[in-house]
Amino acid sequence: VTIGILLSSLTMSAIDRDMFKMTESFKRWEGDRYSMFIHFGLYSYLDGMWNGVPVTDKGSEMIQSAAGIYYDVYEEVADAFNPEGFNAEELAGIAKKAGMRSIIFTARHHDGFCMFGTETTDFNSVDATPSGRDFVMELSEACRKEGLKFGIYFSLLDWHSPYGSHISSHNADKISDSLHKENMEQVQELVLKYGDISEFWFDMGSLTPAQSQELYDLIKKFQPSCMISDRLGNDCFDFALTSDRKSEDIDEPWQALSPMFHDTWGWRGWQYK
Repeated sequence: VTIGILLSSLTMSAIDRDMFKMTESFKRWEGDRYSMFIHFGLYSYLDGMWNGVPVTDKGSEMIQSAAGIYYDVYEEVADAFNPEGFNAEELAGIAKKAGMRSIIFTARHHDGFCMFGTETTDFNSVDATPSGRDFVMELSEACRKEGLKFGIYFSLLDWHSPYGSHISSHNADKISDSLHKENMEQVQELVLKYGDISEFWFDMGSLTPAQSQELYDLIKKFQPSCMISDRLGNDCFDFALTSDRKSEDIDEPWQALSPMFHDTWGWRGWQYK
């Protein structure tokens, strides 16, 4: 498991600030300030290595792209994915002890591997691995037990889906109508099955205005208090994100993010700083 930090704050005009502060959902989100961001997925098993060689290009969460791994070969990694050491209650306890208010977890990264049980694809931690575990459920329940909020990271890309785009150098590929439908179905599963979601941390892909609006409206329909990141695109968001490890002048409610390692969010067994 690789851990990062999220810091939330506000830089808006006095008028805009007063208007936005009237919403209860914003008050709860602004009060979090300090959160744990967990990147954990199928890529974690590879330890930042491929064929015994460290992969240094891109973050290890994108090792499938960086190492040029065919999707059917990457599928085979799931056959060995059985992280017995993953302890959701222990992670939630660490976050609470550190004074954090919430945990954000990678439900699906660019590789399309779902860390939850889904009816849309067998490429998920429940159906495709010997662990048979729903890690989103485990962590959401652990957060509730510790009195922490729980948020979800969800990549709009899916390198595994037959409806997804080819792996590119920029990760800003257009989302096909078929992939958008699949994304909508998975997001609906997440907002309906896993209790209160404090925020939805979308990432990557280039959506049409209609696609962004549909995802935004879907979440708000079932979880109106859930805050949504600006990487959904097309002005459909509740808060903005800085670049990694950077403090920026943003005239919106913002969240700064900092990974444990300098140049990767995914785990690397061979990197120590």
